[in-house]
Amino acid sequence: MKKLLFILTSLVLFSCGNKANKKNHSIIGMEFQKFYEIERLSDYSKISDTTVYGNNSELKHGILHLRDKKNNLIILKSITLDSKNENRIYKILDTLIIPNLNKPELITIGYCQINEDSDKNLIAIVDKTDSLKIQNIRKI
Repeated sequence: MKKLLFILTSLVLFSCGNKANKKNHSIIGMEFQKFYEIERLSDYSKISDTTVYGNNSELKHGILHLRDKKNNLIILKSITLDSKNENRIYKILDTLIIPNLNKPELITIGYCQINEDSDKNLIAIVDKTDSLKIQNIRKI
């Protein structure tokens, strides 16, 4: 009976220990000045970068659109300044992965103005056209 208890206790301890050693692969919470400083983003190319201003035109948040061979990566980030107020420091708050789209589609990130308040942003998949005006929104 003691041997059985010892074996069960050992199994529980070793199985719990393995879970603690697993690495966290999330980039959420990481800080950077240039996105390619984060190793997992070094294969991506920048498509667009949008800043969302807070009160008094202060930098507050941003939306960074990156793309690699397989995916589009939308990074929602906070913006702060370093101690000398010279360099922007970005912190990843959340991410959205969208598989690369068909040729006639593209991802657009734009401001939405409601009652002269333009602090709303939309991320949408739209049909690509020769016009600057969006003709068909596929998904928001």
